[in-house]
Formats: sequence, C-alpha cells, structure tokens
Amino acid sequence: MVELAFNESAGGGLKLAKSMKHGKEYSSGIAAVEKGSKQKTRNKNKTYKWSGLTMEGSSMDVESFSLYLDIGDISNLHTGMESRKNVIKDLYNHYSDVSDEIWETNQHALERIKEAGSTLEPIRMWISLNDPNEVCSLYFICHLMIKSNIPLSVVRIPAWIEMDNYNIRYRNTGEIPAEEFGKLIKYEESISQCQRETYANMWKELVNENASLRVIVNGNLISVPVDFYDFALRENMPEEEIRIGQLIGKTLNQISGVVDSWLFMRIQAMLQSEELIEVAPSNDDHPYSVIIKKNKI
Repeated sequence: MVELAFNESAGGGLKLAKSMKHGKEYSSGIAAVEKGSKQKTRNKNKTYKWSGLTMEGSSMDVESFSLYLDIGDISNLHTGMESRKNVIKDLYNHYSDVSDEIWETNQHALERIKEAGSTLEPIRMWISLNDPNEVCSLYFICHLMIKSNIPLSVVRIPAWIEMDNYNIRYRNTGEIPAEEFGKLIKYEESISQCQRETYANMWKELVNENASLRVIVNGNLISVPVDFYDFALRENMPEEEIRIGQLIGKTLNQISGVVDSWLFMRIQAMLQSEELIEVAPSNDDHPYSVIIKKNKI
C-alpha cells in the first residue's frame, strides 16, 4: 500500500510511525563525552517505549506529494506538473534549496503513483478537513485515477478529535504527532467509484474557476481572491512596530488552512503597496525578522 501524505511534515511523521513497533524500546540517541583532549561518543542511557500503535508495512510505503494546490493557477496541470514547481519556488524562495528538495520528493511520489496505477497497488491518502491543500489534493488524485481500477481510500482527520477527555484540533496532517497516526486509521474509508467521479468533477470545477486561492469556509472548499487572508493580517497588525514572524504567528493562531510562506508573500505585497512600511531590516539573514509597521500617511 502507498501511504500518500500531502504535507512534508506528515510524510515524515508517517515514515517514523511505520518504522516503529508498539511497546518496543528505542534509544533516544547518542551523546558526546569529553575525556581529556579526546571526544568520544556513547549511547545515552535513556530509552523510551513507542506509545503509538504498530502500523502495517514499512516507512518505504510513504510518499509526500506537496503541490500546494490551494494556491495559484491550476488550469494547465493536464499538461504536466511544471507549473507547480514555480508556485513552490515562489513560496520558498527565501529558504535555500527547500523548493528543489520538495520538488524532488514530489517527482518521486508522482512516479510511485504512476507505478501504482499499473500494478493496482492500493493508495491510502491522509487529509485534514481543515486544510484546503489536502482536500484539493484528494480531488486531484481522484481526477488522475478516474479511469483506473486502483483501490483508493482516505483517512479524513475530523475538524475536532476527542482524545483523553479533551478536544484537539489539527489544522493539517503535518501537526499530527507521529505516535498518533496508528490510532487515526479508524477514520479510513474506501473511495467508491461514485465518490471518485464526484471528487474528480469537483476538481474540474476548481480548474474552471481557476482562482488565485482556494480555502475552507464553513467546511466547504471554495475559490476566493488572492487577498482573502489579508483581513486576518490587518486584524493582527498592532499600532506599534512588529516583526514579520510575530505577525505571521499571531495570524496562524487565529485561522487555519494557510501556510506561513503564503502570509509572508501577502505581507510583501502590502509592503509594495505601502500599506505597511519596513522599519528595520533582518538582523539574522531571515526575512521573518524584518520589523514593520502600519503606514499612517
């Protein structure tokens, strides 16, 4: 079975979860020890038991397929995935090599998906109902596999989960601790041919609309203008100066379904329009440390 994650962090968590066994003890790593003029390493004495459930298969089953389909032009994906490469590059142009690494991972995942289409190896997708990219990705895969007999299933993470007598909310699958993936398989459901066709048609509707952005509103995936999230940035923008990273953090705590790099791009747009102005440049070569404030002129 191919475990398909639409978030890089979720892919990493799933890989870890599928490589561990419930109740088995694992070492927490190694420690460096100074002894005279030499440095040696030894195993830490600390061990821990894996509290997560044992999952069938291995970490090799997991593929991360992060196309950020909630953002930008999706009208030409029928000709190939190159258009998404530019979107990912724009999102992560302030992080060296990150976009290239994501793209290489996507290329590997795409080859695995194509291979599964030939071998009919089942694909299980993991999505959060709070995340528009993950919902878009579900629709897109169903569109790709509309004529295939490959078994498809999806683990839909509910908007709220009751766990140990309290409610927890995951904004996307990347927030799920690795130990919890095994417990969440209970939310898996097969995707029937009728559902596959319905989701494929939903994808076609999104392509026809081809908005700048797609979001979840009241549980529904809809197309919206490029500045949809700007209201939240404005609400969290204080009268005094603030670092970009702090503004992004406050906004992410208020809303779900958006990545920090998209909010950063919108802040850049506000700076270009002079709605916001830069007060002090980055002090650590990271653009999120730039200090900004409202332009009251």
